[in-house]
Amino acid sequence: MTAESKVMTKDRLVSFTDAVFAIIITILVLDLDLPEEPSFAGLWALREHFFAYAVSFFWLGAMWVNLHNQWHTASRITTRVIWHTILMLFFVSLIPYVSKFAGTHFTNMFAQCLYWAVAMLASINIMAQGYALGYANRGDPQYLESARTLNHWMWVDMGVKILGLILTLVWNYPPLAMVTILVAALIPSTVIRYLNQKFEG
Repeated sequence: MTAESKVMTKDRLVSFTDAVFAIIITILVLDLDLPEEPSFAGLWALREHFFAYAVSFFWLGAMWVNLHNQWHTASRITTRVIWHTILMLFFVSLIPYVSKFAGTHFTNMFAQCLYWAVAMLASINIMAQGYALGYANRGDPQYLESARTLNHWMWVDMGVKILGLILTLVWNYPPLAMVTILVAALIPSTVIRYLNQKFEG
């Protein structure tokens, strides 16, 4: 074990990440506004807020599953892995804020593009974390094969996000930016689930 690997154990970092995700999801639901009147019409008036909440919740859920599966077969971490995780959590912690902003200004291009930008920056750090984990576990051929495939699909994830932003701007339909974030998140989720079945089954 090197001096760098003694900085923090994988389990401690994973536990910290899980706790932060739990807090962020709790804040997300607490940020939902109550209807002005206790009726279906009152709830319907908040439909855009609930849509933003649902997209953010399932995007965060998909990200949490992806991270769990990414970490599952890794045995070592480095300082580089830790800092990419911290940066990822920083941008993820902004999701309740930009989710409420986008829900309040649902058809505003700036609000939706800001949501997209925060999600994109979180994804970039997840990808960087994946490459850092691959380097930290470069002596494990099985992990490297799994990580290499996942990293390729993370590029697809980025491509979907970028395509979504382009279509949002071309079609001038701001909410599409938010929807493509969720669609992109489902791609690596499916791939990681397949990899786990392949290597463990």
